[in-house]
Amino acid sequence: MAISQNIRANFEARGAVFGDEGQVRFVGEQRDEDQAGVDAVLEEGLGWVARSPRETLTIAGDDAIPWLQGLVTSDLMGLAEEGKGQRTAWVSHTGRFVGEARLMHFPEMLLVDMEPGTLAGGLMSHLRRHIILEKVTLKDRSAETFVLGLYGRGAAQVLAQCGSWAHRMAPGSVAMFGGTWGEVAGRGVVVQRVPWSPEEAYELRLDPADVLGVMAAVEEAVGRPLAMCGEAGFERLRLAAGVPRFGVELHEKVIPLEAGFEDAIAYDKGCYLGQEIIARLDTRGTPAKMLRRVSLKAEEAPEVGADVEALIDGEWVKKGELVSVARDVGGALYRGLVFMKRGAYEVGQTIRAGELEGELEPLLTLPGA
Repeated sequence: MAISQNIRANFEARGAVFGDEGQVRFVGEQRDEDQAGVDAVLEEGLGWVARSPRETLTIAGDDAIPWLQGLVTSDLMGLAEEGKGQRTAWVSHTGRFVGEARLMHFPEMLLVDMEPGTLAGGLMSHLRRHIILEKVTLKDRSAETFVLGLYGRGAAQVLAQCGSWAHRMAPGSVAMFGGTWGEVAGRGVVVQRVPWSPEEAYELRLDPADVLGVMAAVEEAVGRPLAMCGEAGFERLRLAAGVPRFGVELHEKVIPLEAGFEDAIAYDKGCYLGQEIIARLDTRGTPAKMLRRVSLKAEEAPEVGADVEALIDGEWVKKGELVSVARDVGGALYRGLVFMKRGAYEVGQTIRAGELEGELEPLLTLPGA
């Protein structure tokens, strides 16, 4: 999605630096890695996170739910009520990721949030290939939808204060991946709770023409301008929370069970594409590799792709790879995600990347499918 000149000018006035794809890379000085925005979210309790461009798909039609139920790993019966949400995955016949998304039950349709490039990368063709006679309508709304994060413990309260909503909006009242819709300053907004930060976090979907008006209304309710994070700050928050991301840690060579996706897998819902592989792996219980979180004390960031060694019987043995890393939100450590091979992925396992030692930690546990 092309960023309008008005939005670009407003964001640049806040210090935003844009990348070639229209995303905000960072805000302020690159070396600060969005520290002001991170502090706003975690210390002050409220900050913006620039999330566009994102991909937004809607799925509608009389057969939408039974059709999609046979393609995703989660149980869509958990979305029976409007406003309910969940994380899910599409997998191939070999059980590997084709795509990953956050679903929400919007009136008469499902709203699907995805990483940029997911649809063109194969998911849209995958979905269309499986529509035969079913009454299903897929609409890519990415170009007409702007996504803006409002993260921090004060987010729900200020949204409740400045908006009118179809469902209750208050601190702790919205379940993970659930949400609501309504108006802020007369402008339509869809809100979904997301797990991308150690603090409560929401993402707003709205018409690009309404972005600056909604931001102004929120900041008026708060009584001050809010600091903003770009991609740099988002990655720091995400890795501090311990949540993997499609296109980074999650891709076509990874099985969901290897990446902590237990919440997005329903074992008792019936058949879906790729189910046999996932069920067999769950029964066997020993994936070839597992994604883990790690904290490393270092003055400079370890290199993504670096070998990770595990201390086994007093010997350092190459057992994994560092797949993502960012400076911790507190600044004293680096947080990363690593894929570790069988025999070396137990939580608490001592590891090292180069000369940097740490212990494996679990990913964030999310509510079930």
